[in-house]
Amino acid sequence: MNEYILILVLAVLWDLALAEPPAAIHLTVWIGRVISVVEKTGLKMRSHALQYIFGMLASLFLIALFGWLSYWLLAYLGGISFVLYIIAAFLLLKPTFCFKFNARMSLLVEKYLKGGDYRIESADKEIRYLLTTVEREKGDEFAPPMISSTIRSLSENASDFLVAPLFYFLILGVPGAVAYRVSNTLDGMLGHRGEYEYLGKFAACLDDILNYIPARLTGLMFVLSAFVSGLDGKNAWKMALRDQSKTESPNAGWPMAATAGALGVRLERAGHYALGDADKPLTAGHIGQAVRLFRVMSAIDIIGSIGILFLLSWVSLN
Repeated sequence: MNEYILILVLAVLWDLALAEPPAAIHLTVWIGRVISVVEKTGLKMRSHALQYIFGMLASLFLIALFGWLSYWLLAYLGGISFVLYIIAAFLLLKPTFCFKFNARMSLLVEKYLKGGDYRIESADKEIRYLLTTVEREKGDEFAPPMISSTIRSLSENASDFLVAPLFYFLILGVPGAVAYRVSNTLDGMLGHRGEYEYLGKFAACLDDILNYIPARLTGLMFVLSAFVSGLDGKNAWKMALRDQSKTESPNAGWPMAATAGALGVRLERAGHYALGDADKPLTAGHIGQAVRLFRVMSAIDIIGSIGILFLLSWVSLN
């Protein structure tokens, strides 16, 4: 277990210092490229039954493939050199999670909104794609939906891109974190609507199952983070319990509702759901508060994971 602690610490230090690896060597990027090749075959199918079967078999194959390849590579390098094993392990683990990138993107949106110039060309290039995900309206009417979208994305990603990967790392090591990242990426890429809806149904269901525990842990850690941060921890807990079932996803509501309660705001996706009470009007400053809450939650998750590894190591020695 001691090497797992070293692997996790090195991966976290990489994230803090350098954020994401270049796209050319980013594991998630390569996973996405492989999925896109497989997806092209599925998009040729018209039968819903064939789409579902193909999507299921392709998902299971790719999850097993990347999980096995990472296991084999680490086992092989471990037989050659402990140093090579550690380097490969933390380089494989790092792309399965991220927190610096998520925080940075959110703060760029806050900066953009506080500037008051809502032309897309006035925003940093890194966040222009985010601005197109919210229906544009003139003037300040654009700000609240963008603020809500940014905070919702940040809190939901806390589960998908931090808590869940580390959860499976603790259980199954680096191959477990890699396998989870493949599953989560499959859900994001195969989740078509309309004619090809059934292609991603298995991946979506599997992702819901794999995120069931991590999402609830994330919600609880957001509640704890609210108390630590001096925000409204009691309301975070209240909103998590009250509103977690309002989202279409069985998991996304937990971290988002807890965040809404901690900030004392309503996070709304028009026509779908509203989480929390509108105790305060949404302002760009709430994004900064959400980022601070996210950072505390990340620290709790990482420190807790290291603590669990220390405990397991101590138990194995006694």
